[in-house]
Parts: sequence; structure tokens; C-alpha cells
Amino acid sequence: MRYTDFFQNYGRAILGHRNEQIQRSIKATVSRGLLSEYPSLFPGRLEKLLAMLFPDFPVIRVYSDQQKVLQVARRVSSDAIFDPAVSPEHESRTVSYWRPFLGFGGADSVMLLPILPFPGSFVPQVVCLKEEACTADIPPSDCVSPLLLDLLIKTTASLIRILSVEETVAKRMNNPLQGVFETRGPYGLTGLCAQRYEEFALEALALKVVLPPSADVPFIIPGEYSNGDIRSFVQLSRQYAGAVT
Repeated sequence: MRYTDFFQNYGRAILGHRNEQIQRSIKATVSRGLLSEYPSLFPGRLEKLLAMLFPDFPVIRVYSDQQKVLQVARRVSSDAIFDPAVSPEHESRTVSYWRPFLGFGGADSVMLLPILPFPGSFVPQVVCLKEEACTADIPPSDCVSPLLLDLLIKTTASLIRILSVEETVAKRMNNPLQGVFETRGPYGLTGLCAQRYEEFALEALALKVVLPPSADVPFIIPGEYSNGDIRSFVQLSRQYAGAVT
């Protein structure tokens, strides 16, 4: 049974769920026994790729869990983290998420938290900083499994290639729910209350469309779908959007 994924695992699956290169990488890295958290050459390789994406953020940290990232972010700024997919334009951007196809949160950001593609929720957490934000309060990187780093290198390299193809980027920016809900590029929010969103998500699931678990998590347009896949879902979306307005 085929479903169209508008959740994209919080953005981690924005390149899809069945990347053949990633599957080969998993097999190759596991066969080399690189599962445990040993020092490796992979952090340096990852940093070179991140420097291509974020040249103004030369200091890189990689942590093993999200809570540590949030602690580091609070040391830089007590303001809420700016999310270019959903945050109001006037909010502080000292610490910003970065999402593919949307660019930076703002020139005044000193810390960037990239939401990079990865085949699972056990993704290494990347923090990119400008020089002035790198103080003694920012702990060094964790020792992360070479397997996880190798996977992140592969997905980041794939993302860089995709972002260099204008036709592909234009396709992702063509949001079929633009004008129905509030959207920014391939992202959007329904504006529904929790109860109405739950009803909407269940009806969407019956139409074989998977939505995020709650209304405050942005939906993301998948890279591959047909108009036939989402025609009934778009009609359903208009019904719910009309009820809001």
C-alpha cells in the first residue's frame, strides 16, 4: 500500500525514504565494523561538506543527542530558536534552524542548527557557529559512531547536489497547498486547532496521505508525487482551510 508522506520525519526524510546510495553505505560501513563510538576521519569529511553549505559558520560541533544541542543554544541566546518554515518574520534569529530550500534564518544568526536529511531519528546533531559565538561555554563535539557520521556525509553530499540543480529546487518550491494554508517553499502550517487537526490528519490518512503528528509541526511537500496521488487530499485541505477562515 502506497502513502504520500507530508511529514518527512520532521524534515529528515526530505530526500526520500529509499535512497539506494544510503542503503549501500549502511552495508559497507557495517561490514567494516564501524558501529561503536570510536574516533575516525569522518568528522573532518563532514566539516568540509558543511563548510560548502554554510561558509559563514566556520565552527562545527557534532553532538549525540538533541538535549545537548538545546543546552548549547540556550548558552548563546535565551530567545526561542528561529524556524524559517514557521516562525514570524519579526522574531529573534540569533539561533536559527536551517531547512533545505529555505536558506538561512537571517544574517544576524550566530548559531545555525541544520535539519539535514538522514535515514532515521538517531541522526548526529550538527551545530554551526560563527567565530564570535564559539566561547568556552560551547563544549567540544561528542565522539559519534563512524556509521552515523558516514551516513550523514552521504546524505549531506546528496543534498548539496540536489540544491545545485535549479529545476529540482523549483519543483520543491512549487507547493500544491500554497493559497490553501500558510506556506513557505515546500513547508507549511494548517493553522488548525489541535482537535480539528487530529480530525484532518485522520481523514488525510484515509486518503493515504501522512501528516505530521501535531499542528505545530510543519508539513513538507515530498519530492516525488503525482497530482492523482494528492488530488483528493488537496480538496480535503480546502474544506478544512475554509472552515478556519
